Amino acid sequence: MSKMEKINGYTADCYLHEGPAIRLMEAAKYQDFLSRQKREVMKRCGSVNPEDIDAYIQNGGFTALQKAVTAMTPEKVVEQVKRAELRDRSSQARKTGLDWENYGRVQHLPHYVVATRLGGPSEAWMERTLLEGDPFALIEGMEITAYALGGVGKGIVYIPTAYKPLAFRRMDRAIKAAQARRYLGRDILGTSFSFDIEIRETAGEDSQPKEHNPFVCGECGRALFDFEGTAKYENFQNVDVWPKPFYANNVETYLNIPSILDKGAEAFASLGTQNAGGTKVFALTGKTKHPCLVEAPIGSTLADLLKIADGDCSSLDGELKAFQVGGPAGGIFPARFQTTPMDFDSLAKIGWKVGSGHIVLMDEKVCIVEMTRYSMNQLVSEACDRCSPCGKAFKNILSILNRLTKGMGEIGDLETLESFASQIQAKARCEFGRAAVDTVLTSLRYFRGEYESHLKQSCPAHYCRDLAPTAERPLKLAA
Repeated sequence: MSKMEKINGYTADCYLHEGPAIRLMEAAKYQDFLSRQKREVMKRCGSVNPEDIDAYIQNGGFTALQKAVTAMTPEKVVEQVKRAELRDRSSQARKTGLDWENYGRVQHLPHYVVATRLGGPSEAWMERTLLEGDPFALIEGMEITAYALGGVGKGIVYIPTAYKPLAFRRMDRAIKAAQARRYLGRDILGTSFSFDIEIRETAGEDSQPKEHNPFVCGECGRALFDFEGTAKYENFQNVDVWPKPFYANNVETYLNIPSILDKGAEAFASLGTQNAGGTKVFALTGKTKHPCLVEAPIGSTLADLLKIADGDCSSLDGELKAFQVGGPAGGIFPARFQTTPMDFDSLAKIGWKVGSGHIVLMDEKVCIVEMTRYSMNQLVSEACDRCSPCGKAFKNILSILNRLTKGMGEIGDLETLESFASQIQAKARCEFGRAAVDTVLTSLRYFRGEYESHLKQSCPAHYCRDLAPTAERPLKLAA
């Protein structure tokens, strides 16, 4: 069997071949595409059989775990992660090592280490790719985390129903193989450390009440309270008042942890920026000829990512007009920002958040107002309605955007949008609420002219069907 046939047989990219997300390229182009990346998290995806524990071990698997449990104390592991400047691969981008240290100070240590998703389309690609392409690395990362947190004995991997059957099958086989070889279970590697993992299915969003919605739960872990039989917690913002039955993070964060112990904290930190070490997996979508996942050091620019995706060729369908970074809750920025480093801190005040790493590319044919409306429509359906900023202001914002795209905008709508978005950002209880309005605020800041054109019943991109260029409608005044 040729190498490319093997790749087609078990790479996590395969399931996307028939979908809109990622392409399987010819063997030569595929190798060129990989060679331009700095693959650390995805280094085994597509080249190592994810169901073969021996193949994982031969490619450096479980060496970090062995080093941690046999030669390091939990405190030393935490110190290594802190020195590596690892940041959670999420919209909050918390310092992982500092979180671990804080958990160690809690009187009642977490009972579970949990791998869960944060939601959004790109998160599904990255998470699903990693689950299907390198499940043993998730196991190793969760084990090291459990050890560093003082010896947590139980791990849970939440997998969305949409990932059936491949992600479930490979994760289940990886867990059973690790248990059979004593990398999971009691007395791991002959030490007193014991840890085991189970898989739990995350039901589809439509089948759950909003408070159990996995998009909202994410790292705040609202869904995780239920199996503990605890009360419902209203305060999302103050982490200190939550019960401490678990430590939760996303899949990509866990997969970075073995690399820190294998490469060393300094080597890991050198891959990124001063305050954020390592690489990040980005998803390039939208008006591009070749949607794909690209792994690059944190601090890379969008221009760097586009060059990685297609070398010296242009990967765009047309001229880049704007891009949205961080998924539906991310800001929309003009093309001139494509040379801005993709880090966690530099432009956070203006809504620049790497978040999940989902980047939507837009050309002149994309209507920014419609893109904002589309993003807000997704976010409104995900909001939990537990506090008034999200429960009321979100719907009001969406209502205004719907009117604007239909040519029924009113004088004062833009000021009202800004007012509602600012109120949500200031008063929302959770990170989801505060981040969700970045799309509105940034699009208004950088593309206000398009909004004003919609007030005049004109869509510069000629996208909104109710705003035909020849339409002559009088400007409707607010009551």
